[in-house]
Amino acid sequence: MNITRYMKDHEARVRERLGRAQAGEDWPALRDGHQLMIGRMQHERLIHLLVTLAFGIALLAALAMALTAPSVQVYALAGLLLLLFIPYVGHYFFLENTVQRWYRLADEIEARIERR
Repeated sequence: MNITRYMKDHEARVRERLGRAQAGEDWPALRDGHQLMIGRMQHERLIHLLVTLAFGIALLAALAMALTAPSVQVYALAGLLLLLFIPYVGHYFFLENTVQRWYRLADEIEARIERR
């Protein structure tokens, strides 16, 4: 599953429904579905935070080893961990920023419910 596409598709659907705002729109159902997605992505975000932290700690350990006992293997390990760490940080930031945007969407949906 492409989680990035999954999240972008969900956000586009919610924005589209907020944009057209037809009479009789079932805002509570949209809110409930959106809250379910927020919960799922909060879990995804937590898992990616833990993995990112683990890679960061491993990278720091490899860099410490490179300073104390330099060798080609240690440099290769540090390089590999750095190459893996950078995309993990980027994906974590994507998750974090998307969930925060979703909080604002949830506020918009809630405002529509209150206006009824």
